[in-house]
Amino acid sequence: MCERRLLLAVVLAGVFAGVSPLAGQSVVPAGTSDSALAQRAAKLRERARLLDDSLKALRAASADSGLTVVVEAEGLRVRTTTTLRPDATAALGVALADARPLLGAQLDSLSRHMTLTLREQRSTMRLRFSSLIGRTGVPTESYIASATLDGAMDALPLPSVGLHYPLDRAELAATLVMQFERAAAQRVPPALSSWLNKRLPLRAEHRKEDAELFRMLATSNAAVVRRCVAGDRDACRTGFALDSMPTDRVASWYETSDLPALAGIAGDASQRGELYRAFGADGQAQCTVQRQLDVCRRMVALLPLEAFQVPMPVVARLSLARTALEMGGPAALERLRSSDTTSIGAQLAAAAGASSEALLERWMKRVIGARPSSPLPNAVFVLASLAVIAVCLGWAMRGQPWK
Repeated sequence: MCERRLLLAVVLAGVFAGVSPLAGQSVVPAGTSDSALAQRAAKLRERARLLDDSLKALRAASADSGLTVVVEAEGLRVRTTTTLRPDATAALGVALADARPLLGAQLDSLSRHMTLTLREQRSTMRLRFSSLIGRTGVPTESYIASATLDGAMDALPLPSVGLHYPLDRAELAATLVMQFERAAAQRVPPALSSWLNKRLPLRAEHRKEDAELFRMLATSNAAVVRRCVAGDRDACRTGFALDSMPTDRVASWYETSDLPALAGIAGDASQRGELYRAFGADGQAQCTVQRQLDVCRRMVALLPLEAFQVPMPVVARLSLARTALEMGGPAALERLRSSDTTSIGAQLAAAAGASSEALLERWMKRVIGARPSSPLPNAVFVLASLAVIAVCLGWAMRGQPWK
């Protein structure tokens, strides 16, 4: 219904402006001069611009028409609708409680500069499945199909997040914390924010997540990452690029056996297109499939230096930063913001209130300590298997037929 009203308003606005929004061109009298044509074209462009601005204003007004409720807690305000108010109230309290231990007083400052909006996404069409014609859209009364959470930090927009409806309050609380993480990342040095993928980790990590992280690092395509979780602290420093980016990134981070995998993933789409034009599909297969290392070396040598990013995955970098914030307590973010150092390691050390070596030792102890137990069978399984084998063997030795 809202879309129909918008379309009607646009058509009427176009009619009143003297131009039909459905017409591709206007009729020009014969003999019209070039200057008159240019003036006419300029007027039409101006009318089209005004029409476009009117449409945007109408859409914005339609989107905000139901946002009549403001949920407020600890200075943070969330605009939402009457229907979503109970979920927003419950989730906001949980999210603030989760973020407070690490942000401390900084959370109050963030709350004053953040704006959040929880919107309904309505639809007038439901999908139905038919064995004869497949999925079809059936018109229905307006209903809430989903919800979105968006916002801004100091007028800079935060990414919008879609949510299923009915809302899961735990999921909504986690999404609110994620918005806090993105807002807090705007207050740390730009290099560190980029290193953390523009998120400052605030959510508590669980041992199961550490075990998954260990598996990821132990099977990494980068040798320096594998050596790190094997207990090599220097490899951890190099893999995280805590001090600086190495001059020869490939030699510092990878072994010869890593080159086929590296040649298959390094670089962006444009850089990979250059490799395809240089080697073709068959040439790339010689490296990535047949593992011909000479071809791999030539492929890697064609890539620019910036194609090789920090080999530690983002989840590991977030885990290290989370460890630093936990060590530093509620004042960690303030120390991080006031730090005048340039290296990532020094900035994290300032947040932790300890040396970068102590920070690495704490992180390695936690991640390596979460190493999954051996998949080998335990004693009970072995004894049970031997008992079954003994029974089957005794039955066979008696000469009894199998049934």
